[in-house]
Amino acid sequence: MYPCNIHKNFFDENCHDCKLEYAELKGLDQSMTQDDERAKKISNKSSGEKVYKEFSEERAKKLYEELLVQFLRTKSVNEVEAARRARQIIRKQCVIRGIQIWSWLK
Repeated sequence: MYPCNIHKNFFDENCHDCKLEYAELKGLDQSMTQDDERAKKISNKSSGEKVYKEFSEERAKKLYEELLVQFLRTKSVNEVEAARRARQIIRKQCVIRGIQIWSWLK
């Protein structure tokens, strides 16, 4: 595993180590993540602003479930801490997109 020594409680999309850790958690190989990075750079250059996928409450709940399972699989944290970290990541995604945080995340 490629743990990021700087960003321990969240993933930073500009950090190479965070990207490697994320790719490993998702089961992606490095070539796929590099292709995704190239596609993002091309689209960002043309628009000048980051474009994010729609982040509905239903999608957020599914992400929460997946994150919770991934954190519990590592066995480095207990269930309460895993839930807290998963909610923290989703709250950050809401802030990035300018979405109001849902009541179940508070």
